[in-house]
Amino acid sequence: MRYGKALFIVAALATPLAGCEYSGPAEGAVTSPAQTATREQRSIQQNVAEVAGLLKAFPTDPGMPSETEPAGELTIELAPGDYTVKSACAGGNSANLSIVQGERPPLTMPYTCDSVLERFVRHPGGPLTISATVPTGKPAAAGVTVQPNTDARASELEDLQEWSAQRLGPEKPGQHYGSTVSDTVTNYGMTALDPGTYELHFVCEGPPEVQLSVSVPSGAEVLAPVRVPCNGDLFKTSLELVSQDADFRIDPGDRTVGRYAFRLVPST
Repeated sequence: MRYGKALFIVAALATPLAGCEYSGPAEGAVTSPAQTATREQRSIQQNVAEVAGLLKAFPTDPGMPSETEPAGELTIELAPGDYTVKSACAGGNSANLSIVQGERPPLTMPYTCDSVLERFVRHPGGPLTISATVPTGKPAAAGVTVQPNTDARASELEDLQEWSAQRLGPEKPGQHYGSTVSDTVTNYGMTALDPGTYELHFVCEGPPEVQLSVSVPSGAEVLAPVRVPCNGDLFKTSLELVSQDADFRIDPGDRTVGRYAFRLVPST
């Protein structure tokens, strides 16, 4: 896990045909229903129904668009917990989803109408407002739903992010960050690094201690294996990178599940 950071070309060749003259469609030519449908703009009713179907909701559910209001919006009081926000749109190319939790700044993200957007949200409790808008307006439509999260992996990843932020402290300028959970030897690669001197920050939880080493793709070690206790303290050391890549190796020595967070901070 990292923190941070078809083009189709159609060529048409037209070659005049000697002695031939085009005078329009042949008499009696029939236009298929499919051709007619592609030329007709979908109605707001069709787009509203499609949005509800994509979100597995009823068209009258809170958060669904309507013929009079194509932008779906939902404000609800929720208990603290993990939730999944979903949004879908129809009749346009894209939409914007906005999530507001209490006094926090709004979180806004664009998405395309060819798939349902799902966003994991860890809510502290209280009001949650979610809305979706389509830049083109009617007859395009967009809707939103929120349900308790059922993806255990998403909750675990959020736990890891919160734990990492607490242990490592505030983000440092230019840092390269990584974190992972494992019960066996773990290898983690960082790329797009500028060669130079860095300070390594590392913290672990779970096993009594781990063996940590850092090398470059050539195999040369920039940090020889060192034992780091997993007691909540932040391990720091300097290392010199001569490559744009760094490979971390973490060995807990047994099958104990461990959480690991680390970053490389450029030395000033």
